[in-house]
Amino acid sequence: MAAHVPTEADRKIATCLAEARSFALIAGAGSGKTTSLVDALAILRVERGRALRKYGQRIACVTYTKRAVKVIQSRLGFDELYNVSTLHSFLWGEIRRFQRDIREALQNDRIPTLIAKAKEKDNGGDSQTAIRAREKAARLETELENVRNITNFSYDDTAYSDYLKGQLSHDDIIEVSGYLLADRPNFRRLLGAKYPYIFVDEAQDTFSRIVSGLNLTCAGVGLPLVGYFGDPWQQIYEDRAGDFIPPDGGRIITKVENFRSAPQVIDLLNAFRKDVKQEPAGKNKDVQGSVRIRLVKAAKAEGPRNRYTDSQLQDALASLDRAMEAWGWNDRDDVTRLFLVRQMIARRLGFQALNQLFTGEFASQAAQDDYESGEHHLLKPFVQVIYPLINAYRAGEQRVTIDILRANSPFYKTDGPNAQRSLKEMIDHAKRHIHELARIWNEGTIKEVLIFCRDNDLVKFSDRMMDHLGRPAREAKYNDTQHNEEKGDWLADALFVMATRELQSYCDFIRENTPYSTQHGVKGEEFADVLIVYDDIEAGWNHYNFTKLLTPETAGAPTEGQLERSRKLAYVSFSRAKENLGILLFTPNPEEARKELICNGLFKAQQIELE
Repeated sequence: MAAHVPTEADRKIATCLAEARSFALIAGAGSGKTTSLVDALAILRVERGRALRKYGQRIACVTYTKRAVKVIQSRLGFDELYNVSTLHSFLWGEIRRFQRDIREALQNDRIPTLIAKAKEKDNGGDSQTAIRAREKAARLETELENVRNITNFSYDDTAYSDYLKGQLSHDDIIEVSGYLLADRPNFRRLLGAKYPYIFVDEAQDTFSRIVSGLNLTCAGVGLPLVGYFGDPWQQIYEDRAGDFIPPDGGRIITKVENFRSAPQVIDLLNAFRKDVKQEPAGKNKDVQGSVRIRLVKAAKAEGPRNRYTDSQLQDALASLDRAMEAWGWNDRDDVTRLFLVRQMIARRLGFQALNQLFTGEFASQAAQDDYESGEHHLLKPFVQVIYPLINAYRAGEQRVTIDILRANSPFYKTDGPNAQRSLKEMIDHAKRHIHELARIWNEGTIKEVLIFCRDNDLVKFSDRMMDHLGRPAREAKYNDTQHNEEKGDWLADALFVMATRELQSYCDFIRENTPYSTQHGVKGEEFADVLIVYDDIEAGWNHYNFTKLLTPETAGAPTEGQLERSRKLAYVSFSRAKENLGILLFTPNPEEARKELICNGLFKAQQIELE
């Protein structure tokens, strides 16, 4: 195995560490950013580790996902010198000791800001939006008045806050921490003394307020030092730092290598993005890859709200199948297919009704977000326990079945109520339970499956799930004005009467057992062969427009917001491909679009085909 050779960017980072100078590494897709991050952390262990341990100091490494935390911890040998954590976990770990300051941040900044935002949506009229805004402002004003009496605040990784119970949400952690970093010099000093080195991975997805606060903490040359690792072009979430820069006196370093993609894919990335010109830099130098774009004439939407009808959606899927066949991919399940939204995925995989339910009138934005991540309390038991049990049973994997039950089912816990029963007795119970569960899964409704699991203590359900299972179905017709705060009841009731068929497809999708994904969902991933579908009508999402992004002369210029969001998401999608990239673009005029793509230099003539 060839020895790892530091790049020029890595050498510049090492110089910054030696000089105690903050820095920001701009690293394009496939550049080995995580390797540069881990190398920098390892340098500090060798050169500063003994002194840091002597004085009880640590190195902070903040990253975006729990998965990334595990990867970095593993590559560092799980050394306690490093505090590797997600942003929210890191911030809560530091602010939780300052309960009075948290309360003051809520009083002086967070709650007044929320009240002001709510009042902006109240035009004094009788619309549902105005009524809800007034109600929210009134509730927040009550909380603002009474939060002074709260002495203990907590955070348990939830999207919801209840200030009068001292419960903080995801957003609260960011805003309160940002306030303390900006307003409390002592807090900054304590943070810098505890962590002389603070590294921020995926810096483009860190919140602007936190970047500003860390720059204040690490202002000027000398310790504490902050190092940002990221790429502004891969910032695809709203309200994030994007173009992060280090504090005054810091250094901006660009990494130009691409260790992931074939030269043909890198050529497209360089044509698409002008600020960083990447070079093949590894085994990919000799990979013979390909880039192809297939132009399909977009249909005029005939459905409600300028969307496709079911038959038009089916026609669009047929175009996808023809492209797969033309490229020799039609019999392959290892080609990753990327869509902007889930509608076409749900249609293809068979969970369209479930998708419509969790994006419909009974679903709040929080419910939709939890549905998309597989974390909704109504669906989580299926994703994590029930469907894996069904799969193991169908595959005849008795040992897997037992392992799932032991890990998740109160009835089978090794320290549970049946701990003294013999192994044979518990295996017999498991066989009967799973056989009956499979029968109900095949023949019954979702609610019947859940009730069987509840009554036999097979799954530990949340309090909200238990409440839904224990109440009668809502008989009143849903009215958004009257029932908005209780819409989750109608959502649960609609789900409970469904059969389990669509849950199977949904769980497979969430558990990444299909070749389909959304474009947002593959950030940080890489695949040998990638197919991207750009159909702005199907997506129905005005935040993005890829036809206008790629062919503005043919389709019309995008808005500034559409341009910014679309080009970043397109860059992320293009750069997932290691070898072969195929793009299916639905356009109002394929012939003119072809001419424009050649003229603007994004694609060569031989890479473009018309359906």
